[in-house]
Amino acid sequence: MSARLDIPLAEPLAPRMAAAPAARPRGIALLASAVIATAALVALAAAAWLHGTRPAILPGPAGAWYAVQLQNGQMFYGVLRETGPTQVQLADVYYVQAFTQPDGRPGNRVVSRQKNDWHGPGVLTIPADRIVTIEAVGPESQLARLIAQDQGRAAR
Repeated sequence: MSARLDIPLAEPLAPRMAAAPAARPRGIALLASAVIATAALVALAAAAWLHGTRPAILPGPAGAWYAVQLQNGQMFYGVLRETGPTQVQLADVYYVQAFTQPDGRPGNRVVSRQKNDWHGPGVLTIPADRIVTIEAVGPESQLARLIAQDQGRAAR
């Protein structure tokens, strides 16, 4: 003789298990979004920190004459005033201007920005990412002699 026991359950188990998996994907998606956003913020903070801590450009002592070549081929000559991680400042800036001589031959002349540019700049600030080279101007170079002549005329 076997006896059969039928014990009714208070509530079915199947609906409770079906409801739980539906809530998990939303929670996982929110957690994944939070992790991605945090990683992006950390990456941005690291990039900003690295950008601000780049070493300054130090071609030599301030107060000396330097030639600065830019990416676009322009050359500026001036007294090094200040350097930093993102820029270089030159004072008493000159550049070379090409021209045609009366006999048709090409020529060059050294031009002072402060005297000849319409806005009379005193300082030229150059972004470091535009600089190709920075070189000292030799005190006995032809350029140094031309600049000294120009400054001698300006002092009179």
